[in-house]
Amino acid sequence: MTIVTLEEAKAHLRVDGADDDADIALKLAAAEDVVAQSLGRPVPWTDGAGLPVPVPASVKAAALLILADLYANREGVAAGLSLADNPTLERLLSFHRKVSVA
Repeated sequence: MTIVTLEEAKAHLRVDGADDDADIALKLAAAEDVVAQSLGRPVPWTDGAGLPVPVPASVKAAALLILADLYANREGVAAGLSLADNPTLERLLSFHRKVSVA
């Protein structure tokens, strides 16, 4: 199970056809990895019994935002910016981070 389906990803990217499916799937997996690392928790989320629970819309939006950035900037450089420079990403994920006290 993923946060975003391939169909949702393609709709978000406004991509028709299957020519880019493998590339989109790869970038979608990477986007979901970024979300998981940013939050410090695995996604998708599960309940105490290990059953999947809905991921908050803001987390899904963050995954789509990262995916769109990766897809639009396939060459790796976007005018000197990186995902770390994206304040929208930070706002979407900040309140879902799993914080531990040492």
